[in-house]
Amino acid sequence: MKGDLNDPHNSERITAHARVLAEIEAQQRAAVLDQRERLGIDPDDSVTDLDVEERVAELCDVIAARTPGGPSLAEIWLSRCAPDDLDVSDPAILATYAEMEPGEWQDQIARWADAVRHQAGIEGQADRTLADRHVSAQWGVSLDRFEEAVVEWDRRRAVTDLLAGPSEATEQAIYANTEALA
Repeated sequence: MKGDLNDPHNSERITAHARVLAEIEAQQRAAVLDQRERLGIDPDDSVTDLDVEERVAELCDVIAARTPGGPSLAEIWLSRCAPDDLDVSDPAILATYAEMEPGEWQDQIARWADAVRHQAGIEGQADRTLADRHVSAQWGVSLDRFEEAVVEWDRRRAVTDLLAGPSEATEQAIYANTEALA
């Protein structure tokens, strides 16, 4: 079993368990979408079919994040669940900011501000203002939004998003169906 945990993507046992869960989630989602089609309703919630293979990979990623040498949970969450307005072209880099302590984060803001001052020859502006310029150019969001989405990343919320996210979305789709019929 320990060998399975070290390489969950190549473990027949783990992928079989992940596949069972993914197929249950996909069947439930398909039933909700079928209900919409049969009833002629179209709630505006962008819920779509679940891809079983993609879901199996996601579940294996979560397990891999819990093993030595695996990707960080922050990296997995950022690559799969980050807000749409955030440019996540390199989740590993973003994960370093998600895992910073408050003091480290303040030092990072100061480093970005110093870099912007040096590159643009700007004097007299606050560190946060200059760091905001850097973050906006790099990730397409304000510094405040970056802190909300990345720096204030929460491990418990991430686990919930990754493990229960599809089921929660299906549950919300059921409520949306009910609301559309009311």
